[in-house]
Amino acid sequence: MTPPPLEINARLHFAATNTMPCAKLALKWFGKDTFTPDHKADGSPVTIADKAIETEIRKRIEETFPNDAILGEEFEDKPGTNDYQWVIDPIDGTISFVQGIPLFGTMLACLHKGTPVIGAIAMPCLDELVYAATGQGAFHQINSNDPVPAKISDVNQLGNALVNTTAITYFNTPKLRTLYERIDTECKYTRGFPDCYGIVLLATGRVDAVVEPTVAIWDIASVPPIISEAGGLATDTAGQHTVHTNSLLAATPAVHSQLLNLIQTQTV
Repeated sequence: MTPPPLEINARLHFAATNTMPCAKLALKWFGKDTFTPDHKADGSPVTIADKAIETEIRKRIEETFPNDAILGEEFEDKPGTNDYQWVIDPIDGTISFVQGIPLFGTMLACLHKGTPVIGAIAMPCLDELVYAATGQGAFHQINSNDPVPAKISDVNQLGNALVNTTAITYFNTPKLRTLYERIDTECKYTRGFPDCYGIVLLATGRVDAVVEPTVAIWDIASVPPIISEAGGLATDTAGQHTVHTNSLLAATPAVHSQLLNLIQTQTV
């Protein structure tokens, strides 16, 4: 069932106006050696900035939508009493953040009955924001300029496409490494713009596909509304329209189809 428009509009406004201010909390620590990252059980880093951003977003959600559930990367789930759930990745690209690379961002999504209906990605060092709601378009805002429609490229051949992935490191099995080599051979270019920045580039027509073989829900929950409303397709690498998965394939429609076919022929 489609959620009521007023409920979606309120949450879209929240995402569009709160994601960047919260993301910019990271700038207090970025590029400074005044903190030491901790490491989670999987070896990935987490910093005081990750925790500060998620804490602030949670506080703002709880003040504005007290009955909504919250799932965040750094803290325990908060159950809700309605059909809405927010998903927070406070710093997508913590390695970039720790290394002083400005291509990290904050990702915020809102799900309705388990399906993403709102997504926002804020790049605080670039002052660049993309956001969308299902059926209401995708938008791109730089600095304090008025937002403009976000639109994917018109590339329709894999051979002309720039395909992005966070890092070849995540193609971490012989089969996945062979898949990467095939993609690299068949597309025009491959690049490794890190983490959520690849999605921002895809939504604004600067890359043509993003392939991520290893993800968590907070890495991708905001992606389907943004990419679909910008004119593209976002699924997992099996072609399923779900964020309850561990992979992502997002691209222009034609390139998505060609990449999906390549992936399926590689993995059979």
